[in-house]
Amino acid sequence: MGLAIVFLLSGLFGRLLPSWRYPDDGKPGRDLRLDLFRGFIILAVVITHIEIGGPYSYITLHAVGAITGAEMFVFLSGMVLGMTYPLAIKKFGEWVAAVGAWKRARKQYLVTLVVIAVVFALSFLPFLNTDAITTFTDRGTGTGGVGAEGRVYDLYPNAMQLLAYPPPWYAIRQFLLLEMGPWPFNIMGLFVVLSLFIPPLLWVIRRGFWWAVLIGSWALYVFQALHPEFRPLNSQFESVFPLLTWQVVFTHGLVLGYYRRQIVRALTGRLGKVLIGVGICGYAAFLVYVWAANHFGFTPVPFPASMYDDLYNTAYQRVDLQWGRLVDIAFFAIVSYAILTVFWKPIAAAIGWLWIPIGQASLYVFVWQVFFALAIASIPGVDWSNGWIGFVTHSLLILLAWYMVRKKFLFSVIPR
Repeated sequence: MGLAIVFLLSGLFGRLLPSWRYPDDGKPGRDLRLDLFRGFIILAVVITHIEIGGPYSYITLHAVGAITGAEMFVFLSGMVLGMTYPLAIKKFGEWVAAVGAWKRARKQYLVTLVVIAVVFALSFLPFLNTDAITTFTDRGTGTGGVGAEGRVYDLYPNAMQLLAYPPPWYAIRQFLLLEMGPWPFNIMGLFVVLSLFIPPLLWVIRRGFWWAVLIGSWALYVFQALHPEFRPLNSQFESVFPLLTWQVVFTHGLVLGYYRRQIVRALTGRLGKVLIGVGICGYAAFLVYVWAANHFGFTPVPFPASMYDDLYNTAYQRVDLQWGRLVDIAFFAIVSYAILTVFWKPIAAAIGWLWIPIGQASLYVFVWQVFFALAIASIPGVDWSNGWIGFVTHSLLILLAWYMVRKKFLFSVIPR
């Protein structure tokens, strides 16, 4: 509800303080609003993966509604590529741009293998608590439900067999197909696979068949929902970010990024503003009403008394990206875009120096957060639930990530 109110106020402030608006000149290229937004999202992912207490953790758990940073990370990656890839086509031609995209996917894949191997090698150092990232304790929020809560999974199955001479093929296969790896990094496999499809998807979109892309995307999403046990790959990310489900966020980002000007023009027209305002306020009011009924103990007529629990179990499960989370992605993206447009000058002045460069190198920061998480988990005798310790630690790590980006440390090796 808070975001909905800020969204409504943004319309008023946009009229009263036009000098604060984002200076959009209409030219193609990077949109600093998206870079800043991606900076916030990737930092939310980093903070979530470094599991310590503090105000940063509280904000990242409550600032983006029912969704996590992962959904927005995938969506914004698709959107930025939908905006920038056509520029590469215009500059180099379709085939050269496609080869460049596939080379980038290859680089992502090789870096993923290196991270998996480095973490495995570090597991032999006795002073490092690699179990913190090479095993995962089920929180009861995955496909196994609450019945799986507390179950511990080994994320490096048969990794020791890689040290045999010669190593057995099944262990090599598991390594090459990303069937092992640290849990804070498993979504990288999803990006590798999705990156392979960028050229063909944009080829179709550029020829006006965006609707075919979206129909195909939704068909895959529905198929996965009807056959949840099906996995086209056996890669580790499939258990947490099923490819056929999570591609729907990425492909919509591609289409929205490619047609961004037309979509923004439609949504900022009189009818668009009315429809968006009614939709956002209605959705927020519905959620507040259902929450209040559960919290204060009354029946949310005309809905059943169990509406709150029913929604949680059937609309907001993360792994399956159920409809409530998809609505939340759209809700949060629209509201954030409106706020950044209207309040750009003060927001950019206050935090742009930090979030924009980090957002422009989001994949780079995502790679390093694996080792940040390992370093923190390996420090003994610290009360990580202490809010002040968590605040200082998160602040230092965020500034370290920013400094590494500023100095372009290993930029030639790690994809951005």
